[in-house]
Amino acid sequence: MARIRMTYPTAMVLQALFAGYRYGFDIARVAGLRPGSVYQILHRLEDAGLVTGRWEDADAARDDGRPSRRYYEMLPDAAPLLDEARGRFPALERVPGGAGPELA
Repeated sequence: MARIRMTYPTAMVLQALFAGYRYGFDIARVAGLRPGSVYQILHRLEDAGLVTGRWEDADAARDDGRPSRRYYEMLPDAAPLLDEARGRFPALERVPGGAGPELA
């Protein structure tokens, strides 16, 4: 696992994932971040082995009349980083589910 710089936006993305938000535009909306920034953060987290992503079935997206979404999930190795970020950035509580349980 690569070490990642824990900025406030990165912590917001992790917190949103922990709270159950799974795709970029949804994470951007709840975290109050620009989608382009969120996708960059998600890619860095994925490269670091902290997040995994998968594309949804293209037929399901087409049936809903929208482009396919890439769904992300926080991996267990990210839990200690999120706990640390919660102590460092108390404003994470503004993300629904922000207070959340202890992860470690």
